[in-house]
Amino acid sequence: MAALLLGTAATVWAVLPDGRAARVERVADCYSPTALPPVETLADGRRAVRLRVLLWNVEGLPWPIRSGRAATLQRVADWIAARRAAGRGPDILILQKAFTPDASRIAVQAGYTSILPGPARDQLRRLPAAEAPAAFAEGARWWKGEGIGKWLDGGLYIATDIPVAAAKSEAFGSHSCAGYDCLSNKGAALAELRVPGAPEALFLFNTHRNSREPARVGIARAEASHLLQTQENDAFLAAVARNAALIAAGDFNNYRAGDRSGRFAEDPAFRLAAKGSGFAGRAAPMRDGKAWRQAYDLIGYRSGRALRIEPLAVATLFDGKNGPRLSDHDAQYIVFQLSWRGDAAATPVPLSPCTP
Repeated sequence: MAALLLGTAATVWAVLPDGRAARVERVADCYSPTALPPVETLADGRRAVRLRVLLWNVEGLPWPIRSGRAATLQRVADWIAARRAAGRGPDILILQKAFTPDASRIAVQAGYTSILPGPARDQLRRLPAAEAPAAFAEGARWWKGEGIGKWLDGGLYIATDIPVAAAKSEAFGSHSCAGYDCLSNKGAALAELRVPGAPEALFLFNTHRNSREPARVGIARAEASHLLQTQENDAFLAAVARNAALIAAGDFNNYRAGDRSGRFAEDPAFRLAAKGSGFAGRAAPMRDGKAWRQAYDLIGYRSGRALRIEPLAVATLFDGKNGPRLSDHDAQYIVFQLSWRGDAAATPVPLSPCTP
């Protein structure tokens, strides 16, 4: 029986799509000032820019998990590209579950000059993995997708025209996952941006931690994995000062085991970009139950030493009310205001303006 199951698994594995085919990566070596949000002067003399951020888990899953997604993913790509062409598109695009070429093409078609992916399919974790309890390690089952290697990459993307000073990614530990989530090389991506004129860098963090019911293992096992991966995210973020300006996105749904601990939960200055009245944004603490109920996916942020971050507007799109459903996750569109003292010295931008 074991030999038959192994043979069946090998046959299925042989016909699955190449998990490396979707990966896109590019970092611009110059920047276009006209492609960036303008710097304005506020009434109190502070300087500021408004950043439009689109967060979307696009359900870019391959066969046999999903089929027939190509046309819908093209609608996503067309909408973002059209907004960009009209000068009203997101300045920062953050994607999860972009596992297929149809999904990663969303960032390409939108014309972003820098497209920063998460872990590649074969990328190993460089940092030490979180130490799992003995019972968790012993409970791994290959027929649940555990311990048999990675089929897909991390499915993460950060795309922008804002100058990128540095970018890196880190996979979760090979034994920190649970269930069918183990078939993708989940982890995190980190980008250091330099907004021209701003006095300090802006860090962007994107992650996709282990799912709960979709992992098809016991809830306790899925939650244990989520907690391990939170610890590994924190280790990855250790290189970023705790008082740095940061926007963090990813698996912030359902207020899971990992979301109740770790760097974000323990930082009193970390806030969620939650919905206020109408489309107004409001700052909410991690334990704000209303914020978690209002949106399946959330973005959090932290102001820096000299760079203040505030959510001005938050909208849920493509949820069946504000546009048709195009994914099993709604899109979240957030407008942030970044502001700083008018007399603050600008941090150097490591890129030069592009020549015509």
